[in-house]
Amino acid sequence: MTAAVFMYLTKAGICLCVLYGFYKWLFAGSTLFGFNRRLLLWGVAVCLCMPLVPWTVERESPVQRPLRVWNEKLAEAWPESGSDGGAETALGRELPACGDEAAGWAVVPVVYCTGTVCMLIFWLLGYVRVWRLVKCGTCRREKKWTEVWTDEPVGAFCVGRWLVMNRADYRDFPLIRLHELMHIRYRHTWDECLMQGLVTLFWFHPVAWLLRKELREVHEYQADEGVLGQGIDAKTYQMLLVRKAVGAKKYAMASGFLHCSLKKRVVMMLRKRTNRWRRLALLWAIPLAGGTAWLFARPEMNVEWLQEKTADVETAGEAPTDTVGQERRYVEVEDGPNVYDVYINHRGKVFFDPLGNRYGRKGEIMMPEQVQEIMSASLVKHFARLQNAFKAGKRFTVRITTRVETKKEDLQAVEHSVQEAVRMAVAELSHSYRPEDVQDLLKLNMAYNKPRTFKWIP
Repeated sequence: MTAAVFMYLTKAGICLCVLYGFYKWLFAGSTLFGFNRRLLLWGVAVCLCMPLVPWTVERESPVQRPLRVWNEKLAEAWPESGSDGGAETALGRELPACGDEAAGWAVVPVVYCTGTVCMLIFWLLGYVRVWRLVKCGTCRREKKWTEVWTDEPVGAFCVGRWLVMNRADYRDFPLIRLHELMHIRYRHTWDECLMQGLVTLFWFHPVAWLLRKELREVHEYQADEGVLGQGIDAKTYQMLLVRKAVGAKKYAMASGFLHCSLKKRVVMMLRKRTNRWRRLALLWAIPLAGGTAWLFARPEMNVEWLQEKTADVETAGEAPTDTVGQERRYVEVEDGPNVYDVYINHRGKVFFDPLGNRYGRKGEIMMPEQVQEIMSASLVKHFARLQNAFKAGKRFTVRITTRVETKKEDLQAVEHSVQEAVRMAVAELSHSYRPEDVQDLLKLNMAYNKPRTFKWIP
């Protein structure tokens, strides 16, 4: 579960980076404030949902490989516990920790949870301060909002339908009150709540904080536009901004009068209105979203496509004879961490992939006699992966794929090397685990794919 959570955070973090770059590239300097606000809000929602969709592709590309490797690294660092709770595992005891690396991985969830809790406490304390301020102030209920006047030296802000102002500011600066009423009118507090949740989950991600900053700036631009739309003189309003530029910013969870750069706000008031056709640039989001989804996609075996491809190749000309022998049963095995792929070409060379990712990972090309040593070392190295697969009810399987021209003696040599590799791994692992448990987990199961004619087999 821990590995899945951190993989989700990784993918969502990538989506947030794409959203931020897209917004800064096309819309950050425009005066389409309402559109920009909706773009950021819906963009964040899409970023949080996109990693939850299981995207698939036929074949893994080099660009997708780092995410897959990172996912496997997380799965090895935080293996899923069995469903039987504290019951003894199939191997009698867990794999021993591997020193400093294991200790480092164990600290990561603790640091993340600590940061998240600190963020929650920070927001909670902020709301407690607002509640105390409201409780001690003088309230006056209007039709759609409630005004709170206080003697505390605070800048004006609003939370929900509560407008909090210093008495002197309320008396001397009515435009400030109008500005805050615009925040209430546009319901900016709910946007702020969403961004608070975002930075609480992604407190470690600088782009999450940048997106929150961008949205707060849009809020201020939108409120300023609303004030000027009431017939207020722009120069008078800008002078008020200058006079209040030294105000306090104690209530970070609220929509305040000075939560944006003074220079940016003045420049945005003077800027020529952006053409509404600029909104069509949102169409660029379609290829960006598609590319991001493709980046997250995982390879999936398409059996029907392969069968059709095989038929096309065989009907185009005379297909070579299957030299492997019909006494072996051809079956399709589902990919997984319990599957080791071995490909044998027509020259007798072996392509060994220890990670069970068909068409994706580049393994090692070797002679049949080399398989024994390399596979044995791989079984010992990736034993934790096999242990987790065993808990999930998956058997250790060696999946052998040949070319139609592969010689029978080459296949037999590889089979012998695989059997010897398993015996060597069992002997080595039996020093750390009960021999009967290791033998049960590494009970060899060989599966054979139908001989291929494709060039991707080396």
